[in-house]
Amino acid sequence: MLGSRGSRDRSSVAETAIFDATEKLLAERSLQDLSVAQIIADAGLSRATFYFYFGSKFVVAARLLARITDEMFEFVQPYVSREPTADPRQALEDSLRAAVEIWERHRPTLRAAMEHWSTNAEIGRQWTSGIELFTAAIAGQIERDRQAGLAPEGPDPRALSAALLWGTQHCLYAAGLGVNGDLDGERGAFEPLLAMWTRSIYGHL
Repeated sequence: MLGSRGSRDRSSVAETAIFDATEKLLAERSLQDLSVAQIIADAGLSRATFYFYFGSKFVVAARLLARITDEMFEFVQPYVSREPTADPRQALEDSLRAAVEIWERHRPTLRAAMEHWSTNAEIGRQWTSGIELFTAAIAGQIERDRQAGLAPEGPDPRALSAALLWGTQHCLYAAGLGVNGDLDGERGAFEPLLAMWTRSIYGHL
């Protein structure tokens, strides 16, 4: 999911307009049905300006994904960068809650990414690099918590981290689509996800 850290802070006015238009339009139609013409019309820009910055609508979606990943990773820091004496449960809860809220806010873009990461190279590279970013950070924290006696021994930290991340993404995707009556939107999935993460990593905690 990640392009370059801080990429969203360096966006030009035109790029920002294209990002905003794309996110707005993705709330109304799928990425497959979205056209460059619709994006530039909504952004109030020329076709030449669009192609100066982006090669296709999929490149726009990939770079939006990078921005969202940057944003989400910042809010995961309370968990993966906390002091050794900090309560891991509270840090995990705070970080997961922020991630769920970000997912809800960017639901259309993340839904599009979920639906195209395995078939589009641009989006796929961003998606898998984001998974690696989070997997490495969370696995490292699990290892440190086990060494500190805060978490019991269990599955390989990277495998556990990856399984939790992939499971969470698919849960939030389904919750956002409203296809499962047991999950009332992303926020309705928060408590079950928190229980899944807490018990998987910390057992009885």
